[in-house]
Amino acid sequence: MTAPMHPRDPRDRSADDARVDDDRRFEDDVRRALQREAARPAPDRLVARIAASRRDAAGVQSGGGFLARRGPSLRSWGAALGTVAAAAAILVALALRPSTGPAPSVGGPTLGPVATGPVATAVPSENPSSVQPSVAATPAGPAALGPVPADFRPVSVTFVSADAGWLLGNGPCGSTAVQAGSPAPGSTGTTCAAIARTTDGGRTWALIPAPPTTLAPGGQANAGVGGLRFADALDGWAFGPELWATHDGGSTWHRVSMPVSGAAIMALEASAGVVHAAFFDAADAGNVRIASSPVASDSWALAAVKVQLGAGPIPQPQFVLHGSVGWLVEVDRTVVDGARLSGGQWSAWTPPCRSSNGPASLGASSDANLAAACNVGLWSTPAGVHYYVSSDGGASFRAVGGRLPVGDLQGITAAPGSGTSFTTIVAGRIGGGTALVASFDGGSTWSTVLSPASAASISNLGFTTADQAVAIVTLEGGASQLVMTRDGGRTWQSVALGS
Repeated sequence: MTAPMHPRDPRDRSADDARVDDDRRFEDDVRRALQREAARPAPDRLVARIAASRRDAAGVQSGGGFLARRGPSLRSWGAALGTVAAAAAILVALALRPSTGPAPSVGGPTLGPVATGPVATAVPSENPSSVQPSVAATPAGPAALGPVPADFRPVSVTFVSADAGWLLGNGPCGSTAVQAGSPAPGSTGTTCAAIARTTDGGRTWALIPAPPTTLAPGGQANAGVGGLRFADALDGWAFGPELWATHDGGSTWHRVSMPVSGAAIMALEASAGVVHAAFFDAADAGNVRIASSPVASDSWALAAVKVQLGAGPIPQPQFVLHGSVGWLVEVDRTVVDGARLSGGQWSAWTPPCRSSNGPASLGASSDANLAAACNVGLWSTPAGVHYYVSSDGGASFRAVGGRLPVGDLQGITAAPGSGTSFTTIVAGRIGGGTALVASFDGGSTWSTVLSPASAASISNLGFTTADQAVAIVTLEGGASQLVMTRDGGRTWQSVALGS
């Protein structure tokens, strides 16, 4: 027998409607928050299980747009899912290095023999752990424009997980390699920017839209971009000297201005939800300035600290970030000045090797453990590349070992970890070519892990995880390739990008 229906008091309907509206607003807020977290490389299996449980446990009223009362309340699910999203974000932050650069490689001239293991006398401090393919969802962003052409030359690379990465390279202006729209003024007949994306750890690549501007490798031009960084699957920047941003995974790009006019971006990195840019301020020609913004917006704020420029021809500020702390080293022939990020603020800091009369490069294994390679006496009495470590966040450094087996220092990176015997990779010259040498015992011993390539330079050297790292190798004539390691730096392979 069906229970009799009773007319509802209008006041009750009003109260119910208010609750429905409130729940709808709350659902929208939760959805927006979870969409941003879901776009980050959280495990698919976790997200799928939560979604399945939510469907099983609560019904959805057709046309109502809110969860039926017989299941768990939306507020309960919102709180639970928010907790899961936050936990996923924390796990990602703990597992990933902030991207100082890199990913996998392109067709073109081969590198020559790639070392299959150490060829010197290093004794690794621990056995390498294998990389397990992650189950991360395809990042949010645009549909692929097409395959990567065989003549694509990468100049900058960035990964946000073991799977999701992007490469900046060359593309003909006005082609499908660049974003629809007019190329940058003066770009006719020049090379425009193009971007390739991978969602499977560099195994396959495809072109996606790029900022409609020219390519400026090394950032030494007056216009265009030469660097690329992503903070997550949605938020990325092409920079140097111009600054372009995307907040939808690369579907669209827009030009961004700094807090001062005429700023030329020289370095940019993102970590812990904040992006930092170092730029030349035309109105304050003696200094490098730093500005920062939340990654999901273009709300740039100028730091009070000023980092002194050097007297050389090419200032080269270098960011190294680890979680919410970071360092900036300004090199112009020699180490000139520095700054340190702590508590959300940049302040003055004395970098290592300031009195060594040569350049230096910095890497961070944790917020306390740093590694520095210094080309001591390059502009006075050359003494070679030496290695220094800090265990107090850069307050002090000490020398480890003697001279490294490389010259012409080109970069350094440290694998993420909490111990003092962390893996370090250094790029530099050996004989007539450029090679990678590695230490797996905190700098006591070194071995060659990527054999020298003739007339090459190595850039964008960086770890994504403790096992995965990448670098770009540029050969004479401008051809370039991306190389990758999946065993913590012990072996390296070139990675094909496309046809």
